[in-house]
Amino acid sequence: MKSAKREEQWNEARKRCRLSDEEVGMAREMGLNPLSLIKNIPSPSQRWKAPVSQWIRRMYARRGPRRTAQQKGLDPASGLDEIFADHGSLGSRDIASENARMLRRQREFRLAAEYVAGAFSALPEVMRVVLIGSVAVPLRKEMPRFREYRRAGVAIWHECADVDLAVWLSRLDRLNELRRARSRALNDLLAETEIGVAHHQVDVFVLEPATNRYLGRLCSFGACPKNKPECRVPGCGAAPFLRQHPDFSWRAESLDPRRTVILFERSAAPPGEEDCPF
Repeated sequence: MKSAKREEQWNEARKRCRLSDEEVGMAREMGLNPLSLIKNIPSPSQRWKAPVSQWIRRMYARRGPRRTAQQKGLDPASGLDEIFADHGSLGSRDIASENARMLRRQREFRLAAEYVAGAFSALPEVMRVVLIGSVAVPLRKEMPRFREYRRAGVAIWHECADVDLAVWLSRLDRLNELRRARSRALNDLLAETEIGVAHHQVDVFVLEPATNRYLGRLCSFGACPKNKPECRVPGCGAAPFLRQHPDFSWRAESLDPRRTVILFERSAAPPGEEDCPF
């Protein structure tokens, strides 16, 4: 009975933490508690916190060399270099798995961008939606932020942190509708594909039609103003749900056609019909 209950807990942790069979095996090998994994699922306010699957892999990579060193009769500290040189926790299989995870993350973010752009296209004030940033271009290999990879000098594909969308709007008095459309799209993405992307992971940069002038960023808070420290930035909320960030400077090169993907563009109005004023 106890064993069956434990298996149910592992199955729940696998589902809620979105773990692969390999990651569950790693967690079990390290003696982790499935309930503690669930408790460590990042909340929307914990942007600094890594997903549970990433946390497990990083912990396993740190413990792996020491475990192998002990099996070889080496000192767990002094034997690390020999282990890394031999096969270690950063073997070709682990590196390939991490590279695959980065590519999968970009694909999932790209799909999230398409879902959000589709939802935005239903709003008449949305004139254009363009995907910018690392999700829009082929990834490059670089030294990652993970300590075990940096110590071993192993470069992997760039890690996409979020989705960046440039959106041209003909009016700014319905930004709350835009915010809701983003949330609905991401909820649909989760329901239809089981891909979870938080609304704060989709940054929407609002631009003025014709001039490409940067106006601000779509806020993630449910109310405006929210009376948070972030709301005290000069100009923040001048148009409800249009957020301003201190020391942020929009770069025109972000719209370089070679590094962007057009997801939606509203066709020109029929001859004789007046343009919608900004």
